[in-house]
Amino acid sequence: MKRKKMKTRSKGKEIIGIAMAAIMVVSVLAATVPMVGAESRTDNFNYILKQPAAQKVLIGQNLQFEGFDGTVTISRLVSGDVENVYQADAKNQIYNVNWPTSGAYYVNYAGNVIPATSEAQLSVEDSNMPLKLKVGTKVVSTIALGTSLTIDTGGMNLFPDDQVDLVVIGPDGQMKYDEENKQEFTDITVADLVKSYGDNNLETKGWTIGAYTFKVKTDDAQACGLVDESVVKPLVILKGEIAIEADTTTTVELDTVKLIVTGVAGDGIYVAASPLSDDVTFKAGIDDTPMDATNQFNDTIDADGTRKYAVEFSDTGSYTIKVTVTGPANIGGIENPRVGDSDTVDITVLEKEVVFDLPSTVVIGDKVTIKGTATSGTYVSVYVDDVLYKKLENMVLVDGEFSQEVTTTNVGMNVPGSVRLKAWIDCKTVAGEERPTRSPDGEDAILLTTPSLTAELSADAVALEDDFTVFGTAQGATEVTIMSVPPKGGGGKSLLDKGETGLSLRKASVSTTDYTYSKKMTVQEDATTGYYDEYVLTPGMDGYWGMTGEQDITVAFDKKYGIKDLSGPSIATKTQTEIQDILEDMIYAPGSDDLMVKLRLKAETPFVWLHPVADVNAPAPLVVGGESNRKDGYTIVVTCISPTTELPPQTVQVENATFRATFDTTDAVTAKYTVKADDGDGHVAEEETVITGTGVQKIEEGVEKAVEAIEEVIEEITATPVPTPKPTPVPAPTPEPTPEPPGFEAIFAIAGLLAVAYLVHRRKH
Repeated sequence: MKRKKMKTRSKGKEIIGIAMAAIMVVSVLAATVPMVGAESRTDNFNYILKQPAAQKVLIGQNLQFEGFDGTVTISRLVSGDVENVYQADAKNQIYNVNWPTSGAYYVNYAGNVIPATSEAQLSVEDSNMPLKLKVGTKVVSTIALGTSLTIDTGGMNLFPDDQVDLVVIGPDGQMKYDEENKQEFTDITVADLVKSYGDNNLETKGWTIGAYTFKVKTDDAQACGLVDESVVKPLVILKGEIAIEADTTTTVELDTVKLIVTGVAGDGIYVAASPLSDDVTFKAGIDDTPMDATNQFNDTIDADGTRKYAVEFSDTGSYTIKVTVTGPANIGGIENPRVGDSDTVDITVLEKEVVFDLPSTVVIGDKVTIKGTATSGTYVSVYVDDVLYKKLENMVLVDGEFSQEVTTTNVGMNVPGSVRLKAWIDCKTVAGEERPTRSPDGEDAILLTTPSLTAELSADAVALEDDFTVFGTAQGATEVTIMSVPPKGGGGKSLLDKGETGLSLRKASVSTTDYTYSKKMTVQEDATTGYYDEYVLTPGMDGYWGMTGEQDITVAFDKKYGIKDLSGPSIATKTQTEIQDILEDMIYAPGSDDLMVKLRLKAETPFVWLHPVADVNAPAPLVVGGESNRKDGYTIVVTCISPTTELPPQTVQVENATFRATFDTTDAVTAKYTVKADDGDGHVAEEETVITGTGVQKIEEGVEKAVEAIEEVIEEITATPVPTPKPTPVPAPTPEPTPEPPGFEAIFAIAGLLAVAYLVHRRKH
């Protein structure tokens, strides 16, 4: 049983192999059999017939299957496997085919039999509608009026009976029918397009001069449903008579001018300056200019009716270029009426010119850009005082402009005063050679000035651990050196380097645009309080310190003075004055162009002071002012506190060695307050003030009003006299006790109120 089973499996493999071979044979035949059967009937479908030959299908077409039984299915095979299946509708139609172009297509494919069968084969491809406009074999975009044109659609894969439009749009709009030449451009088949216009047989006689566009576009309802069109091709139709134009009628010496000559194809022409001139040269081999052209030449108008030439002029003036028809004398036995016709173009030639764009003043040692514009040419060479340097040799013109950055000292600009720059266009000389003998094409001058140096300090005094800035200008330098000398000279504590002694060195870069420099530095906490000498130095135009020939200042100190280390023992014994003498000896040595500026900076222990603080009545603001030597922008915290109340603390910044804080006293209670200013580094200042709260003020106001009222009552009492009563004769009455004088209780009450008012008055004062 085991052996029998193996035979069965082997037989199955043989069957599968035969089936695969059959499929591959069918695929190969589909690729090699000519495509017939599929056809356009100038309607909305590509008709697919029941036949073995492969039939063409274009992407975008509608398909109609004829002669097939039942509903049609189309199978796409790739490497023998069915990848896709497409089914026609009830009318066996498929609209707008959008299938992959790779693979083999079979109609009603049966792959389960050996060999596989199908009722038709299809070849699917993209539509292709190339278009070229030609005269003879030459592709053209310009022709003379009356020239015959070829509509070349070679490679187009539409069906011959597909209907298309040749869309021609000109100065007067779309041309659907050419009445002059009896030419139909719309609703024509592909076959008619090729036959009527594909062999130099589209006539342009009588057309309007101007610009045209051409394209081929399908009429989908009569082109198997395909919607497609070719690229658009432009065409300019020129007048058929001889004519000459120039791309510019104003030029400069040695600049190339393009000439365009139009005429009738086949006409012989003669082109020359009129009158002849040795200053006119036609540039042989450029465009259509004949290789034997000099200041004149003969040529023939080619199939597109247009010739292009190049000409240049070696001198200024006004020139006339003339073209004349010379032949042929007869055309088909008829005398050529154009012989002797001519046309001219006038060209004015100006002197070529270089215009410089230079700064009026440059500092020796700076970089400067030598730039400008030229009216013609390819290169510009610039001579400095009649000497050509390599950097300024044959600078390439880009859009008529040239530019080259140089250092003044590298191109002979190293002496103060005026320097002359002269430019020549395409002079073909190199550095070291004599300047051209002809006049320069451009000339300018630059004033050279010596370098300068300025320096300032952001503050004259700086607290330890605070920052300061050295700033200024340094024309002619790329950087400055800043040297700090301690109060005790070379053996004193360094201003900028913690734990070090001696001189501190720093460098600052100089701006290339405005020559400014700036260096922010920090005074170390262990620096000595006192005056430091601050020197700002530059090594001048040569870049060497003094006459030492050294670019490093520490090496220069060692070479000239035997000081090997600016923070070591060799300078420790030097005082500030001695170090100043050393610097002046080196910087101002004969032949030296170095520069130096000396400044004085005081290093101080940080402090904070408060000005006396005036008492205030709430809600008036409490203004606190003070002074500090902390740097500008440094934050000071100011507080205002009584035994029971603390007003919100204020953070203020030092500005120009002062600070100011303002407290809101609206909610303050009556008390004595301590105002404190703290820099956060243990430096504190205190002052006292009294703030009278709004509650006590109201009581005092009430008492003052009461006192005023009592004083008025007392004044009234003391001012009114008691009248003396007149005696009346009456019988003597029985004696009674005499009453106490009235008003003493009121007087005692008034006295008490006055005492309270007095106490309040004492408290206020």
